[in-house]
Amino acid sequence: MERSLYLRLTISSAMLAIFIALAILPSIAFASSSLAWPRGLMIVALVYFAQIGVGLWLARINPWQFKERTSFPSKALKGDKRATLILFGVIFVYFLLAALDAHLWHILPQTGDVKPILRGLFLFICGVILIVWTFSKSPFAKPTPQIDLNEQQCVESCGPYALVRHPMYLGLMFCIAGLSMILGSKLFAILAIPLIILGFLPLMRTEEKTLASDCEGYTTYAQKVPCRLFPWIY
Repeated sequence: MERSLYLRLTISSAMLAIFIALAILPSIAFASSSLAWPRGLMIVALVYFAQIGVGLWLARINPWQFKERTSFPSKALKGDKRATLILFGVIFVYFLLAALDAHLWHILPQTGDVKPILRGLFLFICGVILIVWTFSKSPFAKPTPQIDLNEQQCVESCGPYALVRHPMYLGLMFCIAGLSMILGSKLFAILAIPLIILGFLPLMRTEEKTLASDCEGYTTYAQKVPCRLFPWIY
């Protein structure tokens, strides 16, 4: 396997971890004049090593998929770029506010020091497992939201795709809720679903519109699996 792919995986993982750090650490410094916050550093490390772990798993079981995951799309849509910016903007603000709530506001105080972390880890691990399951069933699922129209996309109807049309995004929502719980914000762990879905909705609409027009069989699949994120609900 090309070393450049592993280097790209390391860099992209570091960038994602830095993105989370930029969201939570400045707000903590503002609240307490210090960046020494073990829970904050814990979620930054979790994000980094989870990204690395999933990438190495893909490299081991399916080198072709690993190359796809670490490659940039050959063609990007303006609508896709806009939806992706909205998504990352919502996630950034979400973690900024979650950090302030955990460190300063305490709107819904957590009881105990260990149990909330364990619950958050459980949610985070469930999200990672769902993302890995999605990757194993679809060669076109991406670690970052994007559409590549130069690939001949296929319609998947097995595994998690038999339940919802966007299982990877559901996994990401589990991860985000878990990270919020680890931070110490019970409020934002609860609000993860309604708040984060606002960030995913424009992207899901863009992807579905593109797939419906360019992917044969997607309209039939969407009728067969009507739920986008939550089985039997939405």
